[in-house]
Formats: sequence, structure tokens, C-alpha cells
Amino acid sequence: MGTVEFLYLDQEAVLAADVLDMRRAMIVVGEAQARFAKGEVREPHKIVLRNAETAESEEQGRFNGLAASIGTPAPTAIGAKWIASFPANRPLGRPRASGLIILNCPQTGVPVAVMEAGLISAMRTGAMTGLGVRYLAPKKVRKIGIVGAGLQSRTQILALFTELPDVEEIALFGRQISMAEAVVDDCRRRWAAPVRAVRTIEEALRDADVALTVTTSQKPMIRAQHVKPGALTIQLAGHECEFGVIQQSKKIVVDDWETVKQRGIMTPAIMHRQGLLRDEDVHANLGELILGTKTGRESDERIHYCHMGMAVNDVALAWAVYKDARARNLGIRLPLWKEPLWV
Repeated sequence: MGTVEFLYLDQEAVLAADVLDMRRAMIVVGEAQARFAKGEVREPHKIVLRNAETAESEEQGRFNGLAASIGTPAPTAIGAKWIASFPANRPLGRPRASGLIILNCPQTGVPVAVMEAGLISAMRTGAMTGLGVRYLAPKKVRKIGIVGAGLQSRTQILALFTELPDVEEIALFGRQISMAEAVVDDCRRRWAAPVRAVRTIEEALRDADVALTVTTSQKPMIRAQHVKPGALTIQLAGHECEFGVIQQSKKIVVDDWETVKQRGIMTPAIMHRQGLLRDEDVHANLGELILGTKTGRESDERIHYCHMGMAVNDVALAWAVYKDARARNLGIRLPLWKEPLWV
């Protein structure tokens, strides 16, 4: 068999391969979601490793393992992500999330690439929000309200501004105003996004046409009274909104309902476990909207959209970055072996 090598892409190489191209990310992730909806993806349940089987324990740190194979019967892309989330890192000046993505050759199974996962993870999450907004946002969006000012807020803002370039205001709340102001400065400088920092959740969400939470909180931050008629609410993580937000929504849309239920920490999953939400109450997975088999927004209705995070999105976007890196001769080639010890 001889020498087997894989391509190592650190964060600088991933950036050089245009990982921050949100339009590409939305195209790639949209195609992946459509393939998932057509049954062309194999994706086992996410592995979650934490200190205890409670959502609250995630404040102490957790590890997620996600894997997917895209294409049937012959896969065209296979990979896995191993990513850690340690909220206590941020006061130390370190990213909350860090991880690696491994891509494997669909024909032989040998690794072809290992790359930094944080930016890919953040971009695919932003792309899912942008795609949801495309199908679910009100026709006229003047204001977007965001609760949470971490790394993910930047790619959420990028996706929202990419999909809604005429939005007049993006109001951002963070627990520390200095962190929110840092995100605002970064997004204004990079993308000229109309973002401003605010000091309360109420100010961020007041009269918002799209209201978004992107936090690690396990306590509701969006209340039913925060959501005006016809608004779209979006949650990305745990129990970030009270039950009333879901109950007053005419449509509930998710990335994948089985994934949301299996993970168990998002508000709709908690409601389902308590018998307050039935499977048939969930209107659609996003891929069904992309394929046109389910309807998106139809009227001046409140809609709730949540996406938990799917391996197919990581794998699809990582393969796009890998192909771009190869074309540009980026990264470092490392040997897996020169000769296998045993065959």
C-alpha cells in the first residue's frame, strides 16, 4: 500500500480556503439538508460526553462527537467532528469551543484530511439560521434582536445580514456589554453590518421581526411577551425560551426533529418529554422546506425555528473547504504511515 498521507489544515489554512464565505456555506449546507430530507444521508445519533446526564452539567464542559456519510448507495463524502465546549474558557481569553474534523476517503476509508473545526462549526450553524430566515422570516424585516455575544453570534450576524441585506437594525445583548461591543465592532468592520450593542434583553427583542438566542443558557431568556405577532423566533442551544413562545407559534420548524428529541435539551424537546408537544405539532424539518414538500411562511404568523446541529452540515462544509484547500495548495501533508505494520 505504501505511504498514506493526510492534509492537515490549521485555522489559518481554513481561513485561506474561504471558510468565512457565507454564501458558499449556505449553498453547501442547503444542498446537504435537501439530501438529508431525501434520505441520502446516514447520520448516527450525536455522542455527548459530559460529567452528568443533565443539561446544567454542560457549564462544566462537554464533548460532542458527530459523524455522517453523504450519498447513497455509494457515499461521496464521509467525516466526523469531535468538538469540546468549555464555557469557562472565555474569561481566560480562550475560545469556548475547540475541535477537529476528520474526513475519510469514501473508497478506502483512510483519512484524507484533519482540520480545525471551530470555524466550520460556527459557519455551518450560521448558514442554518440564514436558510431558516429565507423560508420563515416575515416579508419585511426591519429589526433583528440577538441574545448572546460569543463566537457564534458573529457568524449568526453574518448569515442574517447576508440573507437580509436591507435590515435596518441588529440589536445585540450580551451578559457583558464589553463583549457585545467587541462583537459589534468586529461585525461592523468586517461586513458593515448595522449592529449595535444594547444593555437588556428587552431592548434587544423589543419590536424585533426576528428574535434569536445563541447562548449556553439553560434558563429561558425569550418570553412570550417579547415576541410580537408575525415574528420569527430562533433558538440554537438549550432551554432558551419559555414554553409560551412555542405554544403561541403557529409553526414549529427544526433542522431534524429526531435529532432535537434525542439531544433532549432544547425547549421543544423538553415540552415533548413532558407531554406538552406532540410529534405532529412539529411542522417540518428545514430540508422539507428546501425541497418544497412542506410550506414555509404563509401569512402574518408567529413561527419558531430551532436547529440543534447536524453532522451532515459539518461534513459537507468541511469537504468544500478541503477541496478549496487542495486547489490552492494549502495546509501541511502529514504521513499516517510510511508502510503499514500489518495488513
